[in-house]
This record gives sequence, structure tokens and C-alpha cells, in this order.
Amino acid sequence: MPSDPRVQLALDRLARPIGEFRSTVAGALAQAESFLAAEEPDESAHVARVGVELGEFARGRLDVARFAAVAAVRPALSVAHRDRLQRAIDVLRDVLARGVALHFVDVPAASSLVAAVDAALARAGRAFGAVLAIELLRGGRYDPAQHDGLLDTFAFRTWTKAERRFAPPLVVSVDGADLHIGGLADFLDGREKLVLVVRGASPPAPLVRLITPGTLVLQTADETGLDLVATTSGTAIAALVPREAAHFQHDPSRGREPWQRLSVWHMPAAPRSALGGMSAWQMQEDLRQLEALAAGSSAGAGVVRGGGEQGAEAVDVLARWLLGQADLQGMA
Repeated sequence: MPSDPRVQLALDRLARPIGEFRSTVAGALAQAESFLAAEEPDESAHVARVGVELGEFARGRLDVARFAAVAAVRPALSVAHRDRLQRAIDVLRDVLARGVALHFVDVPAASSLVAAVDAALARAGRAFGAVLAIELLRGGRYDPAQHDGLLDTFAFRTWTKAERRFAPPLVVSVDGADLHIGGLADFLDGREKLVLVVRGASPPAPLVRLITPGTLVLQTADETGLDLVATTSGTAIAALVPREAAHFQHDPSRGREPWQRLSVWHMPAAPRSALGGMSAWQMQEDLRQLEALAAGSSAGAGVVRGGGEQGAEAVDVLARWLLGQADLQGMA
């Protein structure tokens, strides 16, 4: 783990969804291990296991060997399929053994943020691939040519609706110059939760382009709002940005209109120079989009950090920013 305390802070705040994902994997592992035990190739050992499961009730009353034979409702797995079952179990154990580290991604400088997130989700998604493989083995529908790859990686784009409801949350450390976040929209489905920890200078409002009616979007310089990211029942993305960037929260639960859902706490001055591959114009557009979405907040929306009169501070923030833009006209 990096020394940046914000990474551990974000992981701590996501403890609940991380725990839910791990609990799901642990439950699947317990069922898979029970399935494997029932596939005991040694008949005498299998009969002994059934006898233990029946307990005192069967002692002296039932022929356990005949009961075990009658209770077998499907053919035993082949040796090759038993090996595949064992490999699926190993995948589930490995996912659990990685612990919290499975939920952290450190993106090297000048690397693709989207590719790093895609790869991390595919690694964690092996748990879903393992569960699917086990179900196929259990149902006698496993086709090696088609299904052997399930245990290698399991990309987010192949996850089902149900799997996306148990999506593993991620904390991602990334340079501000590499915040090309458009592709992250592909991962915002189900209950996926992403928290970006931004290193160095940052574009002022990178996440504004990810605002949709049902997605919780947060930009903050501290932990404000992270608890909501962890507990929301839907998808969410947050960024821990420098204090110089825009700070805002888009909460889908607060209303039907964008200005009802959006709270702007800080609007920075428009940037005048490029950052990474992002031009000054592109970053100014992000701020203008944030302004447009917040328009109408004077009608009563907008939340004030630390309490206060509803809407008043949000209006002041936007008014100051608009005045600042007037001074910059002709300079962009």
C-alpha cells in the first residue's frame, strides 16, 4: 500500500461494501468445498462422510452404503472435472487471500486509468467466473472449450446484472494528469463504487462528465461525502482532489432536477494552461457544465458544507465564479 493516508482513509470508508463482496465470495467458497467433498472418489470414504452427516439418527437403523448410493442424484464428476472444480475453489480462496489489497489499484504515471480499472475488476471478477464454472460443473453443462477461460480473468463487460449488484469496490491512486475518465462510465453500473485518489495537480472538475441522474458523483478534498458513497444502494464514483479543484456532490436521492441533486461547495478559477493531454478549453468546459447543471439552485437547492441556509452559499459560490469568468473573457 502507498504511504498516502488518503488511500487508507478511502479503504476504511469502503469497508462495508468490501465486506459484502468478501462475504459473498466466502459463501460461494463454502458451498463449493461442500460440493467437492460430496464428490469423494473413494467410495468407502464417501460412505463414511454420508454416515457422519446422517449422525446418530442413522446408526443401527440405516444401511448407510445403500443410502449413499440411492441419494446420488447425478453421475459423479470425471477426474478432469474434479480438477476444474478444485481450480475454481483455488480461485475463490485466492480472491479472499488477497484481502483489502484486491480493492486497491496504483496506476503508474502516464498509464491508462481506464485500462487499470478494467484489469483490476477482471482480477476480482474471477470469483464470479469461478462461481459460474462451479454451477456449470454441478449441472453437467461444463464445456472445456467454452468455459475453461472463466478462471483466468472475467471482464466487467461480461458480468451479469446480478454479479454487478455484488461488484467489488475499488480505490484507485492516479496522477491528476492521467484523469482521462470518460471510459470509467462503462463501469458505473449495478452497485460499483470507485474512489479516485488524485496525485499532484488535477483538472478542476474531471468527474462532472460522469454525472447521470442515477449516479452518485463526489469531488472532495477530504472525507466529506465518502460515507454516502459507501452506503448508497446504487453506483457511485468519488475523487479526492486538491483543494484548488471544484468540490461538489451529485446525490440522486435529492430530487428529480439536476440542480436539486447537485451541491457545489467550491468553484475554482478557470484553468489557463493544459494538463496532461487535457487542454485548458476542455477543463473550462467541465466547469461550464458544472455551472449549467447547478443552474436553478437559487430556487432552493444546494447543500452547504457544515450546515447553513439551504441554497444561499451555493448561489454565492456560483456568483463568485461567474464574476471571475467575466474577468477572463477573451483570455481563454
